Formats: sequence, C-alpha cells, structure tokens
Amino acid sequence: IGRLAGGVAHDFNNMLSVILGYVDLAKLRLAKQHPVLKDIAEIEKAAVRSRDITTQLLAFSRKQIIEPRIIDLNEMVTHTQKALNRLIGEDVELKVFFGRNLWAIKFDPSQIEQILINLAVNAHDAMPDGGKLTIETANTVIDPLYCDSHIGFVPGDYVQLTVSDNGTGMDKEILQHIFEPFFTTKEAGKGTGLGLATVYGIVRQNEGFINAYSEPGY
Repeated sequence: IGRLAGGVAHDFNNMLSVILGYVDLAKLRLAKQHPVLKDIAEIEKAAVRSRDITTQLLAFSRKQIIEPRIIDLNEMVTHTQKALNRLIGEDVELKVFFGRNLWAIKFDPSQIEQILINLAVNAHDAMPDGGKLTIETANTVIDPLYCDSHIGFVPGDYVQLTVSDNGTGMDKEILQHIFEPFFTTKEAGKGTGLGLATVYGIVRQNEGFINAYSEPGY
C-alpha cells in the first residue's frame, strides 16, 4: 500500500506542478481586474489542497524528503502548544506533562509539528461535546520481551510521546484499520482518512514505532 501510495503521489505531484505553473503564467498575463482571475484563484486553491494531500501520501509511504536533526522533544511540544490550542478550540482542555531529563532525539522538527497537529485534529473530532487532550513525554526502554508481542518493534532506548483524549473511543474492528490511508469513520467530505496514516508514515520513516489503544466510551 505504501509503495502504491508513494507512486501515485509522485505522479500527481508532477501533474499538479504543471497546473500550478500554468496558473502562475495565466495570472501574469491577465490584468489585475480581469473577471477570469477569480476562477483561476479557485483552480489554484484546489491544486494547492490536492498538493497537500499528496504530501500526506508521501509521508505515509515514507518517501517524504526529511531533514532530521538533534532536537529536544519537550521544546518542540512547547513550540506547538499555541497552534494546538487554536485548533482544538475552547471546548477542549489541553494538558501537557513534560518528562524530566528527556533524551535528545534525531527527528525532522517540521514532522513533529505535523504529528501533533494531526493527532490534535483527530482528538478534537472524537470529542464533539468537548473534553480533555493530554500530551506526555518520557524516556522509555523497549526490551526484547515487549518486542516479542509487538511486531516491528526493536529493543533500545527511546523517547516516548503519548497523546490521549477522552473522546468516544473505537472498537477493535475500527482500531485495526486506523493507520490505513483513506480509512475514515467520518461522513463523506469531512475527512480524507490520511491524518493517522500520515502520522504512521512519519514515525516509521524516522525509525520510530507507534501503538494505539482505545475502547468505546474511553
């Protein structure tokens, strides 16, 4: 699925680059008050939105160009807090608990923001009547015993980012599909189904691991 998504995203990106290129040319050739400019602006908006979707697909397929560097996860969470508060609105309370003496990690800073924003939006949608969103950081050691029951995990020292909410929750059937691209429980037109797939791709691309737990009503 990842290879298919990545291949499709690359092809679409090429076509969108052509569309946006011709949009720029058309804007240059028309007078500022030309009535067609409004239509061209709508074409440009649609193309940009489509480009954003292909970027998410590239993240899922682990083909997104990244620039990892040594960072402090606590600092990144602090840097993103204001944006998260705006996203979740007044009905959702944001709580952040920072781990002490947190180890440094090698990660693309912009992708940390992308992870937090995608998870916050997902949590907000799961709490239509408001609730609590909690973000926690901590040092953790993954041992061989844990890896035996979690496929794909590798023993070692890691920094753990935990994002939780008290939304409606999911049953086991839905939970096993949440990282699949285009899988969504939302109504048509209210979600692309790429938010959690993007988070999954980013974490795996940066040699991390991701796990999810949920129950209906929790």
